[in-house]
Amino acid sequence: LVPQEIEGLLVAGRPISATHEAHASTRIQPICYATGQAAGTAAALSLRYKVMPRELNVGELQETLRRQGAILD
Repeated sequence: LVPQEIEGLLVAGRPISATHEAHASTRIQPICYATGQAAGTAAALSLRYKVMPRELNVGELQETLRRQGAILD
């Protein structure tokens, strides 16, 4: 979701980077929804804490997503 060379950008849905094999499963709608939820939540937390997305506390992001009903495991 976080590009290697561009700060402040999050990518979700079909344009995410994945291997050819993994891309077959990442392009289906439920995965697009999940990556969109994760990117949106990460963006909101980044604004709240005034940090770049890559500087977020991953544990807090995961806990926030779980509270929203996301399945991470």
